[in-house]
Amino acid sequence: MQSSQLKVKINSRYLTFLKFILEGYDHLAVLTVLDGKEGLVKINFYYTQYDLIMEILEDLKERFKIKFL
Repeated sequence: MQSSQLKVKINSRYLTFLKFILEGYDHLAVLTVLDGKEGLVKINFYYTQYDLIMEILEDLKERFKIKFL
């Protein structure tokens, strides 16, 4: 199995909500909090799901203040 990952920074008050969305969507991705205070997270997912992950993150980008690292 080949996996991919993204590192993003997000407004820390939305960490739990983003985790719920990604893991609740049929276990689309696993979100690991690297620094909760700073809102730094790593998103692990199966490489074929990249487009869907990016679509979701782009939709939430403004609301959650997501920055791709």
